[in-house]
Amino acid sequence: MLSSRKWIWFGVVISVLLGSAALKPEAASACSCAIVSNVQEAKQSSDAVFDGTVIGKKTASKLFASSSADPVTWTFQVNEVWKGKVAPVLSVTSAESGDSCGYEFREGQRYVVYARKTGETLDVSLCSRTALYSAAGQDLADLGVGSVPPQQPAAAADSQSGFLLWWLLLLAAAAVLAAMIYYKRRSKKQTF
Repeated sequence: MLSSRKWIWFGVVISVLLGSAALKPEAASACSCAIVSNVQEAKQSSDAVFDGTVIGKKTASKLFASSSADPVTWTFQVNEVWKGKVAPVLSVTSAESGDSCGYEFREGQRYVVYARKTGETLDVSLCSRTALYSAAGQDLADLGVGSVPPQQPAAAADSQSGFLLWWLLLLAAAAVLAAMIYYKRRSKKQTF
């Protein structure tokens, strides 16, 4: 049987263990980058370089603990392109936190983005030259004039408007046919 003094020590040990489990450890920065010295080297080592505004963020839902390395997908409205096959709306991935070299974009902000292709996705890291548009003056000057991202093909836009036009014509024809049937039945009833 435990004495009262041992019960007190046992309670203190349990309290310390439970208390330390409840405390969140301080974040340690695990990201270490070899900084690319100039814009041309950064452009050359990237698969896509563009200027865009963040319009969306999608995080992977996890059932249990999350990590600062979990991927986040950022969607951009692209304004200008200097390298790569970039669509008007483009998504890139990055680690959730700068602690894992992830670039922490902010929705509604405009950036100059340097991305590298990894499998099927474009990835951005804290180690790239990616920066807020307002702070990327030297990069913008060195990159020069880019190109506008390709817009939706006219054929696709025309086919969508053509599809809508056919539906509207079909509805109008159905309305005219229904009106003709109604008036024909009404005129037959009046003759009797």
